[in-house]
Order: sequence, then C-alpha cells, then structure tokens
Amino acid sequence: MKLKLPNLSIFIKLILIVFVFGIMLNVIVLFVFQATSDKKPRKFLRDFSRRMERSLIYEIGVPPDTLKAKQICDDLEIEMRFEGPPGTFWSSNDDMPFLGDILQDPEHRKRFDEDESFIVSYKGNPYSIIRFPQGVFIIKPFDPQIFKPERAIIMLILFISIIIVILYFLLRSLFSPLKELSTAVESIGEGNYDVKLPKGRKDELGELADSIGEMSDKINSSIKSKEQLLIDVSHELRSPLTRIKLGLEVGSSKEKIEEDVLEMERMVTGLLENYRADAGFNHIKPEKADAAELLEETVLEYDDQSRLSFVKPVKEIYANIDMDKMQVVFRNLIDNALKYSEGKIDILISEHKGSVLISFKDSGTGISQEDLKNVFEPFYRADRSRSRTTGGFGLGLSICKKIIDAHKGELIITSKVNEGTEALIKLKSV
Repeated sequence: MKLKLPNLSIFIKLILIVFVFGIMLNVIVLFVFQATSDKKPRKFLRDFSRRMERSLIYEIGVPPDTLKAKQICDDLEIEMRFEGPPGTFWSSNDDMPFLGDILQDPEHRKRFDEDESFIVSYKGNPYSIIRFPQGVFIIKPFDPQIFKPERAIIMLILFISIIIVILYFLLRSLFSPLKELSTAVESIGEGNYDVKLPKGRKDELGELADSIGEMSDKINSSIKSKEQLLIDVSHELRSPLTRIKLGLEVGSSKEKIEEDVLEMERMVTGLLENYRADAGFNHIKPEKADAAELLEETVLEYDDQSRLSFVKPVKEIYANIDMDKMQVVFRNLIDNALKYSEGKIDILISEHKGSVLISFKDSGTGISQEDLKNVFEPFYRADRSRSRTTGGFGLGLSICKKIIDAHKGELIITSKVNEGTEALIKLKSV
C-alpha cells in the first residue's frame, strides 16, 4: 500500500512529517520511561516524606509554635494546617482544606477513625492526616513522584512548537527559490527564454537553477538557428527554382536543369540526415576494424588527390567502429576542409597511449573563437555569407559529433582565423 499525502506543497509536507515524527518519538519515549521506571524509589520517598513530617511536628510541638511552624513551611515550601479544640487552629495557607471538608468522604472518615496517620487525595491533591490527642495536622506532603507525565506533555508541546517555528523559517529560506524556478519554467514554456534565475546558491537548488538557465540558453540558440535555417533554406531553394523556371522559359539545356534539381535534392537530404541522426546514430554496430584502411578507402574516393595529403601507416591501427557511420564522419570532415580552404589538406592517423588519433588539418579561412563554441549546434554556420561555392547548412559537424559520441570518443575542433582549422578525432584503440 502506497502512502499518499494530500496535494500540499513540499514545504508544508516536510513540516507535517517532522511534526508527526516528533510526536511519535516523544510518545514512545514517555511510554518506555513509564513502562521501565522502577517504583521502589517512589515508595522509599513516600515513606521518607511521612517520617520527615512527624519529625517536623515534634520540632514545632503540639499545638504548634506558630512562628517556628511558619518558618519551616517557608523554608521547605510545604503547606500545613492544625486543628485542635474549638477555637484552636493555625494554617500556613488560607487555601488549605478544613478537616471537616476532607472527612465528608466516608472512606476518609473510616481511615481517620482507624489510623493515626494516613494519606488521602482531596480535589486532586495528596494530603497527610496526622492525629494527636491535642489536635490534627493536615500537611500537603512532599511529592514523591519523580516523573510527571503532565509536565512532560507540556514540555513536549513547548519544544515541538519551538522546533516547528525554527523549521518553518529554515525551510522557508531553503525552498524560497522554488517559486522563482517555477515562474521561470512557466516563462520558458510560454516562449520567453530571457528569464532571471536565483544565483549564488551552492546546493542542489542552485545546480537546478544553473541547469534550467543552460537549458533555456540552448533552446533559445537552437530556435534562433532553426529560424536562420528557414531563412537560408528559403533563399537557397528560391535560387535554383528561379533558374529552373527561367531555364524552362528560355529552353536551357537538360543538364543545367538537372544540376539545379540535384542541388535542391542535396539540401533536402542534409535536413533529413540531421533529423534522423538522433535516432539512428545512437544505435551503432561497432566491430574491430583497421581505422587506417577505412580512412585510406575514403580518401581515395576523391578525384582531386593533389589536395589530399595522406600516408597510410605501415602498422594496422584497430578500433571498435561502425564502419559505415565512421566513413560518414571522414567524408564530412574532408568535405569541410576542401570547401573552406584552397591549399592541401593534411590527414594523419596514429596511435598514442591507448587512443586512435585522426586529424584533418587545412590552411583555410579558419573559424573565430566566438563561432567555435557553436560549431556542433545543428543548423549553425560560422560563414553566414552563403554562396553556391561553399553551400552547406551547418549540419555536417553536428552529425559527426553525434556519431563520435555514440562511439564514446571525442571530436575536437581547433581553429585560428586566416590560419586554418584542425578536426581531431579520439577513439579508444583495441
């Protein structure tokens, strides 16, 4: 059976849980104390109290020396009343009951007739009745009870109240950012990503606030990238469509029209590949393969070998890779290097300290440090001045990163403007 609390806030639930468990703990302590307490000390103290009372009476005399009796009552904080022959009485406190009132109870009257000394309960208080020929003493005796449940309950309520007040302010301070986080999440859900989140906390709520802030920034960046993509795609599709339309009107060659159709096909294919990437590239089928041989096969696919500098190592370099998907990475990185540079592309593969290192280095235009932070974001393009020569949609590196991550490897891009770019793949060797 699953315990369900009412639909209350976490703050109130914690207060209720602490309160209930506090009461349960104290009730258990009270029960155990009463169940295990020894009654012998109580009997000893009761007998001791009665003997002390007789000693006090012998000291003050019968009838009592009122000055001495008053002094003893004040010193010991006890209450006493003496009733003797008619007209002879003395009381340390006006609230002390009269003997006649106590003896109205038949049981008390019976004990008074039978015993010279006994204890009775009158209106919830214990009184010692000590009878002498000269008169009767009524003494509110020492309380021999060590443990008083009623006092314990009062103290329990007091301490629990103090604890609840302290917990209230502590928990209020602890959970105050939750309202701000809730408001921020609602704002993000409504499309407003410029939200203010609580800063400076070093606990889990601070980490949550930082994570929500990062999430908001990434969503905002992704949406802006896609908006830019829509603008770019619209522009790119308009150009070949316009050329096709004009070509049909003026009777351009079939080859020219086919070239424009193929350009549009490449655009659509790039978009589809990116959307399939998340689902497809997370399920790779790695096998032990010679990464150097696969890289050589990929390099040899290109017609312009004069721009590609690659020497296959003499020794095989093995890694657990999905050969088809890894070849997609090699092609994308080579295509990028050829597209954004005019010189040679240096391609190297080596093995170092249990890792396979594959480098693609060009001497092209390079990427600024600001753009370098976003090169793996889908639809992000460092070169926004699009042309039919460079082309691209900012999808290649995003796809490469997903494939390398699925291989539990690293893809590192380093670049300097006007000096060139290097893409380095790190895989675990076998």
